Amino acid sequence: MKKGLCAAALFLALLFAGAGRLSGAPTVESLTKALPRFDGWKMETPFSMPEDGFVTVGADYYQGDRFFQFMVIAGPEAPSAGPLPEELEQDRAAGRAETEEAVFSFLSLGGFSAVKVELKDESGATIWVDLDGKGWLLLGGDGMTGAEIEKLLGKVNLKGFAGLVR
Repeated sequence: MKKGLCAAALFLALLFAGAGRLSGAPTVESLTKALPRFDGWKMETPFSMPEDGFVTVGADYYQGDRFFQFMVIAGPEAPSAGPLPEELEQDRAAGRAETEEAVFSFLSLGGFSAVKVELKDESGATIWVDLDGKGWLLLGGDGMTGAEIEKLLGKVNLKGFAGLVR
């Protein structure tokens, strides 16, 4: 679990990746066009992983030797489970949960429920934003703090993404 959160998020997306036409899911094109630009960060070529009923679209962003990944997983069959292990779900009301490797904080961003996952060894963090139960928006980076990621997410039109995934 001590590997970077970006790799873990990408692994999750790849786990659900496959081929096939999407049924009721947002189009790859609409999500790709909506990928945000971040001042001072270079966006690499976007990627997409369609699956029957949902799609994952994202891009890697670089600034010198720093890196983060932005992804949206959306569609009627998008995985409903977020980053929180099921056994910690009861801790949601407390606003915080912990495992041996990570701290999970529950917050609201732009009116959407979110889970911030910060590795205790400070090797990275990811924030998962629940798009009204229709998918997830993720931003995570190796060596980044939760505060840095929150600041970047503050520049993202979350309501725009929620509108695309409905």
